[in-house]
Amino acid sequence: MAKHRLRVGYLGTSLASYFASEYRQRERAIDGLRDLANRLDFDLIAVHNEVAGEEDSTRAAEYLRDQEVDFLLVQTAACSMGEQLYPLLDVAPRIGLWATPDPELEGEIKLHSMLSTSHFASILKRYLRYEDIPFKWFYGHVETEGFRRRFAVTVRALTAVKSMARARIGWVGGLSPGFDGMVFDERRLRSRLGITVHSHELADLIERAKAYHPEPVAATVSSVRAAASGTEVTEPASFDRVARLYLALRDLASECAYDALAVQCWPNFQSSFRIAPCMAYSWLGSEDGVAVSCEGDLLGAVSMYLLNLLTEGEGSSTLLDMTALDPDTNAMLMWHCGVTPRHFANEEGIRWVDHVTLGRKGEDGPYGVAGDQVFAAQETSISYIGDDGGSLLVLRADIVERKKKGFDGTRGWFSHFELNKRPIGLMDLMNTLTVRGHEHHYAVGQGDVTSELMEFAAWKGMKLVEEVPDVDYLQLEGVNI
Repeated sequence: MAKHRLRVGYLGTSLASYFASEYRQRERAIDGLRDLANRLDFDLIAVHNEVAGEEDSTRAAEYLRDQEVDFLLVQTAACSMGEQLYPLLDVAPRIGLWATPDPELEGEIKLHSMLSTSHFASILKRYLRYEDIPFKWFYGHVETEGFRRRFAVTVRALTAVKSMARARIGWVGGLSPGFDGMVFDERRLRSRLGITVHSHELADLIERAKAYHPEPVAATVSSVRAAASGTEVTEPASFDRVARLYLALRDLASECAYDALAVQCWPNFQSSFRIAPCMAYSWLGSEDGVAVSCEGDLLGAVSMYLLNLLTEGEGSSTLLDMTALDPDTNAMLMWHCGVTPRHFANEEGIRWVDHVTLGRKGEDGPYGVAGDQVFAAQETSISYIGDDGGSLLVLRADIVERKKKGFDGTRGWFSHFELNKRPIGLMDLMNTLTVRGHEHHYAVGQGDVTSELMEFAAWKGMKLVEEVPDVDYLQLEGVNI
């Protein structure tokens, strides 16, 4: 997974009749931003000189433009005039406006910073309304918790914006038959988010898998078995075939510099290679941090990659279905047939088993190998990039462990849902997703990154999936295209 470092520009505007220099406003800001650059992993390009007029702004803009910054943080270090803002507007695609408090709250006014941030904001939103210049405002000195928390959200969100714009997704085999609700327009996806899609034939992947020498295959099987708390696979030779597929997918992703993969998992794998590929997807997610969506769900792979950019840790997010409801406890079982990486598991760990549905009623089944695990209690973020990159689902939920573990496969009970940072009941959530015709899959990442997801959507002009309350009459809500 390639995460591209954000380049943040900084300058502090002021007028000579105020006291930005005396209070070391710029020096204080730059020192603190350097510390944050190390903590948050971004590049800081700072203008140290006083920017006290339009000519100073023009010189600073020329310097910063040459540095190709992604985000320009304009601190009104003291009272400033509108003319100081205009030369800065084409320096970066996105702008931050930053106000700091005055040192005293009586007597002579020394900085008047907040007034000028408000002034700049009004210029952008009103006088330049047709320019549609996105900006985010900040308040507080650089070392304060409020500023750091708000700024960290922006750095993570814009790092994801930059990385997504350079993302390469490998699409192997196309969609599984019948999954027409996941059809996407590659042109719109590229136009809206910058993502490029590269297609491969499933037959070529299978031939690559067959060609591996037995030694690396055996070593992979050994590692996979050792990581499990148990193994119940009808046909032990299945491990060899699925390990070969893992190696083929790993090497394809590496050679082509793919950030995620979307792979058709049935029916051709079964007829051509006699496997269920779940273990390979799970192992890529846990050991290599590569998101692999099943059933050829390209938008699912992109959604998983977005969560991987925002969440901490080396392992990948996962892709799940909403499978069962328990309205009495406001809980939902989210499940898939064995693809989730093992770092989601509770203390019982992951077991390798036959696929829970494929081949179970046929003479040539069952197929292996899939994961069986119950997720540990934890906080999660649930998301999906829908409508060809035009909309974003933003859900927070807690996984809760229960006596009824749910259906065999990789699964967990989710509860305490929040849609767009607001609590939502289980049936209201189901109504929202069903009436809006959600694409059926859900990317799930560990931890709460819903603030970052919402900021990502705002910078990219994506519509959020809004609640449609559950009622007893017909609702004809449109999709967010």
